[in-house]
Amino acid sequence: MKKFLLLLLSNFIFLPLFLYSQTHENTLTNHSQIKELSSFMIMGEIDLRAEKDYSSQVNYRTLNHEGGMKVRVLEILKDDVQNNEAGKWLYVLLTSPMWVESGEWIEKYQKFLIFLPDDIPIFDFEE
Repeated sequence: MKKFLLLLLSNFIFLPLFLYSQTHENTLTNHSQIKELSSFMIMGEIDLRAEKDYSSQVNYRTLNHEGGMKVRVLEILKDDVQNNEAGKWLYVLLTSPMWVESGEWIEKYQKFLIFLPDDIPIFDFEE
């Protein structure tokens, strides 16, 4: 019974992400292809910093919802490890408005510093 519940729960969590990735072309799991002016959508919770400073406070946190966060890369800053996760620091421009965890509406064309973990797939990738 435990195995059945675990299987059911894992399908409940991973199946929507798999199905979503199948409906969006250009899903990228290898972030080495990201360049300046690349555009893509990120699903998941990402911290947004208004200042281009790694130690600055987090101003917003994205929601993990079907709309995702659509960005254009302005600058690739450095590879790093945050909270035991390898990834890249990117300075990005929002290309679509979105809701954030605090309930605020963030308009497009704002710039943020983000840390993109290597294990987060990105969708609708364009160089």
